[in-house]
Amino acid sequence: MKKHFYSIWFKIVTAFFWVMVTTVAAIGFTVHLFNRFNVWELLSFPMTSLHIIMLIALISIVFGSLVSMFALHHVLNPIMELSRAMQKVAGGDYTVRLSPPLRGPKNEMYDLWSSFNQMVQELNSTQTLHSDFISNVSHEFKTPLAAVNGYATLLQDDTLSDEERNEYINIIIQSTKELSRMTRNILNLSRLENQTIISEKTSFRADEQIRQCILRMEPLWSAKNISIFPELDPITWNGNMELTAHIWNNLLDNAIKFSPCGGEIIITAHVENSWFTVIFQDSGPGMAPEIQKHIFDKFYQGDSSHKKKGNGLGLALVHKIVTLYGGSIEVESVPGLGSSFKILLPLSCSS
Repeated sequence: MKKHFYSIWFKIVTAFFWVMVTTVAAIGFTVHLFNRFNVWELLSFPMTSLHIIMLIALISIVFGSLVSMFALHHVLNPIMELSRAMQKVAGGDYTVRLSPPLRGPKNEMYDLWSSFNQMVQELNSTQTLHSDFISNVSHEFKTPLAAVNGYATLLQDDTLSDEERNEYINIIIQSTKELSRMTRNILNLSRLENQTIISEKTSFRADEQIRQCILRMEPLWSAKNISIFPELDPITWNGNMELTAHIWNNLLDNAIKFSPCGGEIIITAHVENSWFTVIFQDSGPGMAPEIQKHIFDKFYQGDSSHKKKGNGLGLALVHKIVTLYGGSIEVESVPGLGSSFKILLPLSCSS
C-alpha cells in the first residue's frame, strides 16, 4: 500500500511539473509572437511593466487551468473513482466492483483496483455467510419453538385424555431437548471459531469415554432396535475431555439417526501408524458424492425434505474439534450401503 501511495504521489507531482513547464512555454511563445508581429504597437495604450505582468498572469491562469484540468483528470480520475467505490462499500454495498482499464500496462493503479475488488469480494462472502447463518438459525429454531407453543396451547384443553396429554408433553420435551442441543452446538462452534489450540488437557481412557457415550444414548438406539458392536482397544488419550466427548456424541447420534430400525452400528478404536483411529460405521442409506462434499459445512443437510431431524451443526462441530487436534476426519459412503466416518488423531497429543 505504501508503494502504491508513493507511486500515485509521484504521478501527481509529475503532472504539476508538466503543467508548469507547459504554461511557461506557452507564455514564452505568446510573448515571442507579440514581439514578432509588433502586437504591442497595435494597442491603444502604452504597455507598462504592470500591464505585462498582468497579461502574463492572465495567460498563466487560463492556459494553466486548462492543462491542469486535463492532466489532473487523467491522474486523479482513477483515485476519485476508487473513493466513490469506497463510499459505497462504507454504506453497506458489497456488490460494487472497479473495472481495470483494458489497455495499457498493469501499473500500481491496476494493482490497487484489483486489491480493492478482492477485498470487497471477501467482505461480500463474509456478509453472505453471516446472513445465511442468521437465516438458518432462525429457520432451525422456528420448528421446535412452534411445536412447544402449539402443544402447550393444546394442553390447556381440559377435555384431553391422559394419553393425549402425555403425548403432547413428550413432544414438548423432545422439542426443548432439540433446542437445547442446537443452542449448545452453536455456542460451542462460536467458542471454537477463533481458537487455534486446545487447552485444559488431561489423560483419560478414550475407549471408556466412548462406552459411556454408547450407554447414555441407549434409549435412542434401543427404541429403533439397533445393535451396536464396539471394538475398542484400551487407549489412554491426552486431550480435552469435554471437546473429545462432542466428537463421539455427535457421530453416534448421527449414526443412530440415519440407521434403519433393526440396523447395525460398528465402532472401532485402535492405534494405527502413530494415529489414534476411531471409526463409526452405520447401516444407513448412505450418501451421494455431491452430499459428501458438504456434510461438514454448517447447517448443511443432505436430506432436503427434513425427514430426518437435525440442524447440520453436529458434523461441523466434529470437524472443527478434530482439526484443532491436528487430526482429520474422512467419510466413505455408498448410497444404499451405509456410511463410515474415520477420525485420525495424532498420538503426539496422547500420553
